[in-house]
Parts: sequence; C-alpha cells; structure tokens
Amino acid sequence: MTTEAKLRTAALYAQPGMNDFVFNIPFCMFQSSYRSSPLFRLRVFSDNGQDVATHLGARIPVHGGLSSMDRADVIVISGWRDVDEAPSPEFNRHLRKAAKRGAQIVALCYGTYAVAYAGLLDGKSAATHWMAENDFRQRFPKIMLDENRLYVEDGNILTSAGAAGGLDCCLHLLRRIHGVTVANEVARTFVTAPHREGGQAQFIRQPTTRHTRDDRINSLLVFLRKDLGSPHRLDDLAKRLNMSRRTFSRHFSRATGMALGEWLQTERLWQAQNLLENGDMPIEHVAEKAGFGSATNLRVQFRQRFHVSPSVWRRMFRSGS
Repeated sequence: MTTEAKLRTAALYAQPGMNDFVFNIPFCMFQSSYRSSPLFRLRVFSDNGQDVATHLGARIPVHGGLSSMDRADVIVISGWRDVDEAPSPEFNRHLRKAAKRGAQIVALCYGTYAVAYAGLLDGKSAATHWMAENDFRQRFPKIMLDENRLYVEDGNILTSAGAAGGLDCCLHLLRRIHGVTVANEVARTFVTAPHREGGQAQFIRQPTTRHTRDDRINSLLVFLRKDLGSPHRLDDLAKRLNMSRRTFSRHFSRATGMALGEWLQTERLWQAQNLLENGDMPIEHVAEKAGFGSATNLRVQFRQRFHVSPSVWRRMFRSGS
C-alpha cells in the first residue's frame, strides 16, 4: 500500500457553474481509501484560488489557484461549463507545462474541450460525450475522436465520454496506479462494475427520419415500419411508387438523408431495441419481427452497432428490471 509520503497528488479543477454530478465523481473517487489508507492526496483548485459555486449552487472550497497544477501528479478537469469558452492563457500555460513534465491529465465528459483548446490532443485520440461529437470534430479536426469508447488513453492524457463514463475512466486510472484488487474494492464501494461492457454507442438513440417533405416517401415509410419483418427489395419499392430504380434511390436519399439499406438497418435495430426493452419475446422472434431473419444475424448486427449482445441489452435496459 502506498505510504503517505509517496501519495500521488490529484489536482481537481473547480469551475464556477460546473455540472455538480460530473464534478462529484472524481471528487469522491480521488478521496477513496483502501484498508483505511488514502489512495491520493486531493487538492481542489480554481482559476483565482477562490471558492466556487456549482450549477446547483453548492459551494466548493478550494485549496489554491492554477499553480496547483504545477505540483500535481494527476490533473482532473471534470466537465466544461461552456464549449464556446476557451480556457484562459494562464490555464493553458499551466496545463501544458504539467503535460510536458509527464503529469497525468484526465478530462471527463466535456472537460475534453479544455484539453483540446490547450492543443494537447492534436494528433491524439480522445473521447467526449456523444452529444458533442459533431461540434467537437468541427472545432478540432486534428483530434481523432472515438465515437464509442467510454474512455480513451493516449500517452499521458485520459479522456472520457459522459458523466458516468467518468467513473469508468477514474477506475481505469486507479487500476493502473494501485492495481486490480484496489480498483475492484473501490468499485464495490461505489456499487458499480469494475469494467462496463460496451461503449457509449449503446446509449445513443439514432432514430430514422419520421416525416419528410415528400408525401410519397412518407407513405412508404409508414408502410415499411408496419412490416419490417419482410424483405424489401429496392426494385419492388420503386415500382410501388411508379419510379425507376435510380429515381427512387435519389428521392429516398434526398428525403431521408439515408440510402434505403441504411434506413432499413437503422430502423430495424431501433425496433429490436424496443422489443428487447419492453417484452419477453425470445431473441429468435425479435430477430424475425425486426427483419433480421435469424437470431444469429441479429446478434452480429447488434454487436457491430452497439458493442453488446441483444441479451446484455435486455438486461441493461428492460423496463421494470
């Protein structure tokens, strides 16, 4: 067990108006102990060394200002209040200096923006909340954003997806520094799994287009949704609308933003999700009703898209479970 003299210092950034939940995850995690011995020496810091108030009005006492980063072994940025607001030049200077000397940088959820603004993620892989992905890609084209991982480690920088993904990220760091036994025990204390199966893709709802400006396509979408279990050939659907194959493909893509095959696959996966979450239908019947033909095909397509099996999805999201 780490002695007090060798404890790593974790510096946790407190930003006025920050998300309470995202902040509280590392605040609690880095104050954890194992067999009555602390795992880190936690120091909370703010821009000016003054106490801050969270989004919900909680007052957070701090230990110091931005220079706290200069002495920390681990620096944690838990969320970011406004993605349009870049960190101050002084914040960037201290963060870059810490990264250069090898300090572990941890950015949770939208906190990835702060590290990206500092230029520390250029040419690296990173994760952030899926709701921010399009914006993040546009702002930081030099960063390789992983759309599914709950957390990504690239060099001495760790980034995580949503707030709960920050818990997985912190447990990963704990496991790497203090070992599996300690990390597992802390996970039990938090009543969470040491490892979560799957990635953030499993939490993203991507429904297909419900209505378009094309009445003929709208009628077709209603028809398709009522009978996703049947095979739908492009030529047959084009004939149904009295169009050539080429004209139909162009109209469908223009109206929905997807090719027919992509639309059907997305809609079928969504229906499979709903059937798994809201009933006891056997996997074989779910596959048939959603249009996958066989349970094997459903499992392959489901795991490819959501990185978990249909059975695991049902256990995770089933209503009333």
